[in-house]
Amino acid sequence: MSRTLMMIAPHADDAALFCGGTLAKRAREGWNVVVVRVTIDDKDSVALGVEETIERNAAEFAEAARILGVSEIVELGYPSDCLAEVSEVELRERFIRLYREHRPYAVFSFDPYGVLYENNQDHVRIAQAVDEAFWTAMFDKHHPEHLESGLEPHAVCERWYFARRLLEVNRYEDISDLVETKIRAACAHQLMMTHIVHQLWLQTKTWGRSVPEIEQAHQGDYEPVIARIIREQGHRSGGLCGVTAAEPFRVLRFGALDDWFEHAAVDN
Repeated sequence: MSRTLMMIAPHADDAALFCGGTLAKRAREGWNVVVVRVTIDDKDSVALGVEETIERNAAEFAEAARILGVSEIVELGYPSDCLAEVSEVELRERFIRLYREHRPYAVFSFDPYGVLYENNQDHVRIAQAVDEAFWTAMFDKHHPEHLESGLEPHAVCERWYFARRLLEVNRYEDISDLVETKIRAACAHQLMMTHIVHQLWLQTKTWGRSVPEIEQAHQGDYEPVIARIIREQGHRSGGLCGVTAAEPFRVLRFGALDDWFEHAAVDN
């Protein structure tokens, strides 16, 4: 039976940008890859109405997921950029239920230790709730209503955390042959990538200078800039582990007990 990987993120483009190569790699290896989008990305566009923004971001998310080989998309439907107003315990319950329903071997999400360098409160809130749901999903007294409906406590084996800036990296995943797949998935998010370029353009405008590549991208050709950013990030991480391109993670399994478990474990 194939293993399940669950990736939980607030926004549609987080999967491709932060761990798209690794998701595609696991899908290629036969894993069941489930991606959970917490918000509807209703604000992530430039000069479009809210309803069209929601519809197009959902469609582009589905296309990016197809490129990465994602097996299933789960939508939680919260407004974007407002998760700081949502109870962390409420979000935790949603994730506990998903763990118990899908029973993933590994969960990917934002690193709760990386929030020190994070100004996006959606990322912060998800990181906190995902991390706490890891252990509370094992308790039979957390949400007994789940058990009454036929679910059982579940222990995720591995947590793969990413961040804009990781405080600790203990795993570089080689994605050398999947960089172009990651770029295609990211660029499938036309509205969101255009919005990223627009933000960079606004900042350089305030700076009083211009960057030709950003100027060109702002005219509509965003793909070269997005591709350059992804390639440079991948090559930088790859250079730290001796491969062409990599994605960095902080991977947790049994914490301080890892060495003991590795030496004492036997295969079932």
